[in-house]
Amino acid sequence: MTKSAEKLEQEIEASRSKLENTLDDLRSRLNTSTLTENLVGTHNPRAALNLLVQRVVNTVRIDPVPVLLIGAGLAFLAYDAVERGLERRRFLSDENSQRGSDHALPGNHPDRLNDKLDDALEESFPGSDPVSVKLTK
Repeated sequence: MTKSAEKLEQEIEASRSKLENTLDDLRSRLNTSTLTENLVGTHNPRAALNLLVQRVVNTVRIDPVPVLLIGAGLAFLAYDAVERGLERRRFLSDENSQRGSDHALPGNHPDRLNDKLDDALEESFPGSDPVSVKLTK
């Protein structure tokens, strides 16, 4: 019985040491500098950027059609945005020019508008005194 207890203690110590080694290994792998190096793949970021650019250029040389289609799509989006902006400006300028011409209409003369307001107030409040009408205006 004592030998099995000693054997169990040895197994427990062995698994503890394995666990400590594993945790130390994980700590070293999860270090921020190590993670950055693993993500970038190199110690030098410029070299990684150059490698990325070379890969993109090689991919474009091998198959340029997708890049051309993406470029055409972006150009169409830019054209559409510019066209919508121009259309919006035209609409606003047309709207402003029409506002100015409303004053020339015969029914929009200020005296005529005051007469219409007086008539509407008389219809709404028949037989009211002129002071009340002035206050309502």
